[in-house]
Parts: sequence; C-alpha cells; structure tokens
Amino acid sequence: MDLPKIGRFIAERRKTLGLTQKQVAEKLGMSDKSVSKWERGVCLPDVSVYQELCDILGISINEFLAGEPISREELEKRSEDNLIQVTAEGKRRQKKLKGIAAILLTIAVLALTVTGWALFRDRGPSNYVAALDRESPEQKTAELLSGVDGAFLYRYGTDKTDKTDKTITVTVYLYRRGKLTDRQALVTSDAGRLEPSSGGMVVLVPDFAHDCVKMVLADACSKLSTEIPILEDAEERERLGRASVRLEDTRAIRFGEEIGLLALTCDPDFLWARDIRSLEQGDIPDENEYLYYFTIKFEK
Repeated sequence: MDLPKIGRFIAERRKTLGLTQKQVAEKLGMSDKSVSKWERGVCLPDVSVYQELCDILGISINEFLAGEPISREELEKRSEDNLIQVTAEGKRRQKKLKGIAAILLTIAVLALTVTGWALFRDRGPSNYVAALDRESPEQKTAELLSGVDGAFLYRYGTDKTDKTDKTITVTVYLYRRGKLTDRQALVTSDAGRLEPSSGGMVVLVPDFAHDCVKMVLADACSKLSTEIPILEDAEERERLGRASVRLEDTRAIRFGEEIGLLALTCDPDFLWARDIRSLEQGDIPDENEYLYYFTIKFEK
C-alpha cells in the first residue's frame, strides 16, 4: 500500500473538515503524534481503529486504503485491489520477520540441513495452502471491506525448485440435500495460467445480498476475478439461515490432490458445522438445502 498517499488523503480530509491532528487524536483516544505519523506516511493506524477513523473523516474503508475518493463505478474493482494489497502487505511483513529469524537460526539450520533434505525428499513437493489467521490485521481488514458475510483469505505456494508449468483450479460443488447437482471449475489452464511458484492468494467473499460469491485469485504477475452465482432458484430466502466452515490451518498438497477451502450452507432449520476435511472424505451431509463446497487443486 502507498503509505504517503494514504497519509496525504488523511490530512486532506482532516483539513477539509476543519479538524486539527489533536482533535482527531482525542476522538480516537490516541496522541496527536500518532496522527502525525499517519499523515507523514510513516505507518498506518492499527486495524482496530480503521473504521472509527474513517467515520471521523467521512470516508469508506476502501477509500482509506486507496488513499483517494472512489466513485461507485470503481468500487468493485478497487475493493478487489485493496483486498490483494492488504494481504500482500502482510506477506511482506512476514518476510521481514522471517529474515531476522533466519539470521538467528543460521547455525541450527546448517546443522539440520542433511536431516531436513532427507525429510523433504521423502515428503514430496513442498506445495501448500494456508488460511490466514482470523486475528491477523489482513483478515480483519478484509472483513471490514467485505461486509456482513465475511471474507475468507488463503495463501498458496508450490515447490520453487520445480520449474514445470503449473495451473491452479478452484472448483465449487453444489449439493442439495446431500446430492451433487452442479460442479463448476473456476480457474483452469484454459482460463489462464498463473505463476504459482511465486505464491499467491485466494480470496472468497460471500455476498448473499447479491446472490453470489466473489473470488479473486492473484499472484505477483496476474489477477483473475469472477462472481459465482448462488441460490439461483431459492424461494423464501428470508427464511434461509447461513453458516460457513473453512480450512483453518496450513495443509500440504500434492499435485492432483483436491483440498477443501470453504463450505457455505443455507437452510431454514439446520446449519452444518463439521470439520471441512469430512467433505474431502466424501461425508456429505443430507440435512442442508444448499451446500456450496469450494476446493483448490494444483496441476502440472
């Protein structure tokens, strides 16, 4: 994210409203030095004060992260861009911390190199998919951006030593009362080839108000986005409750293996809440009127 640009935007909005740095700080219960740092682009406020700061300045979360006003026509695109920027920023911070840790652990790493290589060889390619921590700033910011139905963010990566072409497929399965009624592959080699060796993000944002799930799949080189229609033939939608179960940890994944990312259930009476791995094993509940099951697969 462009911190100087965001800082200038904060300052412009504050001055337009006739507020001093001290007045903004007092409304937030913070010091004016903090506000000064934000406006100079030194750092961003903690994610816990994003919404309150935006309310004070009369702007949206998307405008705050973009550092400029956003028209209604641009809102959807900028929302996607902001989600990706938020997660990318978190990834850069993690890399910095990992760099510091690497210096401290150099001797230990050298001592374990031979053992580590043996384990790696036995384990197979180091492909993975990982859910972002629910308490991470990136996840919390994404939830602010997405609205009442939440957002589900995942990082992925594949073996960097394997230079062969790779594709990523995200598939959604629709089950009605336990029976598979629809299957849609959202990203395949025919739709666009990404660069999974560099790692990337999958973002799933349910939007029940508009009967869709928004998906963004992005890496360092490209971005694909789409909307998956849901509840197309549903009647009496106001009676449907909804719940979600997601991948909660980091999973190793081999080429051709399908890993569950997210399950969305809609039903007037019963909402499924078991571990998502049971779906991978074919344990499909028959109680739910609608169950949308999202998976990811790496292929060569």
